[in-house]
This record gives sequence, structure tokens and C-alpha cells, in this order.
Amino acid sequence: MSDLPQQLKALEAALPRLRRGDPTAFYDVTVILEKLRETAIALEQRQAELLTLYEVGREIASIIDLRQLLESIMDRAVVLVQAERGFLVLWDEQRNDFEVAVARQFSAGEVDQAQVEISHNIIRRVMSTREALMTTNAQEDPRFQSSTSIVAYSIRSVMAVPLIAKDELIGAIYVDTRLKARMYSREDLNLLSALADQAAVAIRMARLYEELQQRNRELQATLDELRATQDELIRAERLSVVGRMASSIIHDLKNPMTSIKGFAQLLGQDDLSPEQRRRFSDTISHAVDRFVGMTQEILDYVRGDTSLRLEEVPADELVNAVCAFVEPEFAAKGLSIQTNLEFTGPILVDPDKFQRVFLNIANNARDAMPVGGVLTITSRRVDNYVEFRWRDTGPGIPPEIVDRLFEPFVTYGKPSGTGLGLAIVKKVVEDHGGTVQVENHPGEGACFVITIPLNR
Repeated sequence: MSDLPQQLKALEAALPRLRRGDPTAFYDVTVILEKLRETAIALEQRQAELLTLYEVGREIASIIDLRQLLESIMDRAVVLVQAERGFLVLWDEQRNDFEVAVARQFSAGEVDQAQVEISHNIIRRVMSTREALMTTNAQEDPRFQSSTSIVAYSIRSVMAVPLIAKDELIGAIYVDTRLKARMYSREDLNLLSALADQAAVAIRMARLYEELQQRNRELQATLDELRATQDELIRAERLSVVGRMASSIIHDLKNPMTSIKGFAQLLGQDDLSPEQRRRFSDTISHAVDRFVGMTQEILDYVRGDTSLRLEEVPADELVNAVCAFVEPEFAAKGLSIQTNLEFTGPILVDPDKFQRVFLNIANNARDAMPVGGVLTITSRRVDNYVEFRWRDTGPGIPPEIVDRLFEPFVTYGKPSGTGLGLAIVKKVVEDHGGTVQVENHPGEGACFVITIPLNR
């Protein structure tokens, strides 16, 4: 095929002689045309081989399963170079040896024999030099005179090419023909080498894919184990939380229940005046309301309830109602409440929920302050917001929990409690479109600042 330009020049030179009637020109042209015909046939065959090689490359590149890929490569190699027999070997770096992965037209015993004889003389040579090898007459090739299998199997023509991908030795492909079959050519070796280049990359990718799949399976197994462990931890934590909440809720509910029980016993006395009975009855009613409110706010928080029953309520009435409710408990500890309400106009809130907000802050202040402490409550308008400030004279909030103060189950200054009070405060205030912040003054107290919009 490399002689094509010379043949065309020779034909061009012979045509003028043919026109002049040179008797030798006809013969020369005939010879040149025959050579051109042979070249054209060879080119056509080469084109078909390249097309086949392209299709083979595209096919093996689409196969991900390693076993299927190796089978396909070997089948394609045998067809591509018209081999009688062949096998594909893979190099094992750890064992420093190879193994036959796929064999064609070899029995099990022949593969073993070939592995001992032919692999020793050809496969090892190819993989050590990383260069393709071909012989057109193995019977007389001095390189293989010591190989008894060459004679035993009447092997005539042999090719072997290494499988290399990015300088990594993958293995090798070996093919041969018997005495009656055709001899291999340099073009055959080039085709097999081109196939080997594509095959090596495909094998490397398939191996990487298998490794990735294996790692994914291992990671999935680890993930499943972690999830199972996490589920166990979550279940244990939930039980722990339920236990803490149950203990805290029971403690917090004791006060209204104790009040209900005590005043109910007083109502049973015969010497009470109507005014006393009415006062005791109102106290019991308020205690029941407090009991129901405490349980309802916990349920609302757990369920994530954001529904509001908005009403316009005077700001001073809302604050004074809470102060009247907690005043007896403050008085019992020697604490006092002072109010300075500059803003007394109406605000649009859910009265029940916002009373719980103020009540939770007041209860926290009561528990945090020593005997003789003062809770100061102020209100004022700031732009389109109303600002409420609740400041106590307690020891302040420990610095280590200031940033987590509004998280669930974070408590301070209280021997017990649900740990949900301030988390509920934050949720209710934000449901109203407002904000809640704390100003901490260690040793001097804490101030909770609540702002809510006047127009929602």
C-alpha cells in the first residue's frame, strides 16, 4: 500500500509511450494495473478491518461487566485476525504472575500446557518487554525451539500483544494458527495491537467500576449499620427525653394540682362566707386553666401547631392579668413585681398563647431570683412594633448556655422543668411575626425583650 504513489507515477509515465505505440508500453501498463488492483483490494480489506476495529472498540467500550468484557475481547480478537486459537491472560501484581482469564479452542489440559510452555516463552516475553511479538514460522523460530507445544500442536504462526493502560500492565492476548492455516502479517499484528490498546482501557475501566461497586456495597453496608446504630441511639434518646419530660411535667403540674386540692378542701368547710367561697372557687378555676394551658402548650409545640386565634387585646390588660396570676407565688418567695407600661393600646395576638409567653418568662424570673428580688416589666412603642421588657434581679444566665437558651431542653437556675418553656416562647412570638431576645447581665439579672408588630 505504501507503493501506491510510485505505481501511479509509473502509470502516468507509461501512458505517453502507449499513445506513441511503444510495443512494451502495453505490457508495462498491464503490470501496473494489476499491481494497482492488488493495492485497491488491500486498501479495501484494510478499510473493512479498520471499520471492524472501530465497531469492536465501540462495543467493548459499552460493556461494564468484567467477565462479559473479557469474553467479548477474546471473541473479537479471534475473528479480527482469523485465529484458530487464543487466550487472554491477566497480570496479578500481588502474585507477580498471570492467569488465563479466557481461552478459545483450548481444552482445560491444553490451556494448562499452553500456560506452562507457550506462556513461558511468549506471554512472559511480551509482558516483560511490553512489546508485541509475532512469528510466521514458529516451527523454525530459534526463540521457541525449547517449546515442545509448538511441535505437539503443529503451531505455525503466533502473535501476542500486551494489554497496557496508562503504563499499567493489565495482561496480554495470545493467538496462533496451525500448519495448514494462513500466516500472520504485519497488518494483522497492527490490528491486534490496536484492539489491545482499546481492550486494556476497557478492562481498566471495568475493573475500576467493579471496585467502585464493591466500595459502594461496603459503604452501603456501613451506612446501614450506622443507620441501625443511629436508630437505636435515637430510640434510647427518645426514651430518655420522655423520661425527663415526664418527670419535669409532673413536677410543674404539682403546683396547680396542689392549689386545686387545697382550695377544694377549704370549700368543704361550713363556716365560709359566700365571698370566700367565690374567691376559693375562682382560685381553683384559675389553677385548672393554668393546668390546661401548660399541657396544651406542650402539645402545640410537639405537634408544631402554628394556628392563632387573633384578637385585639389592650397591652396593659394582658400584662396585668399575668401579674395577677403569678403574684401570690412571687409574694410567697418575698419577690415583687413592678410595671411601667408606656404603651397600653391594643395589640393583635392570640390571648391564651401570649399569656403563656409572659407566664413562662415570669416563672423563669421567679425561679432564678433569690428572696427580695424584683421583676420589672415595661412596654413601649418602637416604630411599628411594641416592645415588652421583662427584667429580673437574679444572678443572670450562665454564659455557656446563653447561645442555646431558646433550644428545647435547655434549662438554667431551676432545679427541674420541662426545658421547653423558652422554646415555646420563641415559637409563639415568631408565629406572631415578632422576635424574642435576651440581654444577659451576669450577677445583676437578665432581661427578655419581646417585640411584636402592631399591624400584621
